[in-house]
Amino acid sequence: MKKRAIFIRIIKIAFGGFLAASIANLLGLAYSTSAGVITILSIQNTRRETLRLVGRRVVAFFLALLIAYLCFTFLGYGLLAVGIFLLLFAFVCQILELQEALVMNTVLMFHFYAEQSMSALWIKNELLLLFIGTGIGILMNSYMVGSVEEIRKGQEEVEEMMRGILHKMSVTLLKESKEGYDANCFIGLGEKLEQLEKYSFERRENTLLTDNRYFIKYVEMRKSQKFILKRIYDNIHHMDLVVKQAYQISELLEEVSGSLQEYNNGLLLLEHVESLYDKMREEPLPTVREEFENRAFLYRLLHDLEDFLRLKIQFVDQLTEEEIERFWK
Repeated sequence: MKKRAIFIRIIKIAFGGFLAASIANLLGLAYSTSAGVITILSIQNTRRETLRLVGRRVVAFFLALLIAYLCFTFLGYGLLAVGIFLLLFAFVCQILELQEALVMNTVLMFHFYAEQSMSALWIKNELLLLFIGTGIGILMNSYMVGSVEEIRKGQEEVEEMMRGILHKMSVTLLKESKEGYDANCFIGLGEKLEQLEKYSFERRENTLLTDNRYFIKYVEMRKSQKFILKRIYDNIHHMDLVVKQAYQISELLEEVSGSLQEYNNGLLLLEHVESLYDKMREEPLPTVREEFENRAFLYRLLHDLEDFLRLKIQFVDQLTEEEIERFWK
């Protein structure tokens, strides 16, 4: 997908620049190639980013036009006027955080210096160069690489990795020795979540008319669950005795593993956790230190598993009807 995105971006830059310069040339505009440069500078990574950039550059253009008019009118078309213009325009761009518009609009203003005129004809010429260049840039970014399918694939991979982690926990909990049980699985899960988060933000930035925060909220939920899974992993590593309660929690971990998927709200599993709490409270206290310590770790593990499930329940509860309709049905 990354290679495809790079290739598409190259095509956009080349074709967009050529198209903008060609249109400007057909309209008989001077400095027609500047329209192509503006297009190239307008092509960003996402649609919203492109629109934000274009908006700031249009605002900066009219500010530059005003500053240039004052400088050239009172100081003439000389290098002193150019220097004062650059000083004032750079200051304004810095104050208003329009730095990305500085170079492009300076080039357009230099056309007035080259022609020694700021007549209505030349102002019209620069306006058309600006609107052709930015317009073609927006048009080129109307197509963006990436789709819901890529995000869905990432979600499936994340859930499969989490199911594997939970299954491994279920098995390891019933072993006194934790040799060979390491945290490498969390590295891959973290990388996959970061990638999925990146795709989710790009999806939101490339969708102008609808709200696509669902995928971002999903990733945040899974990242929080990953943190809890790491706590459970640490608890398991501290256990060196298999007490009878471990078998019940092992079954619960396996049950969570088997049912972990996007559309499960976790309510039934939470009920199972609460029933295990009740059973553990009713059982007699351990008489030896080792059993006491291991049961304490189990109790903490069960508490973490409860937090794990509540994160999913909270995620589902916060979904709007529109999000459920769009993303679950």
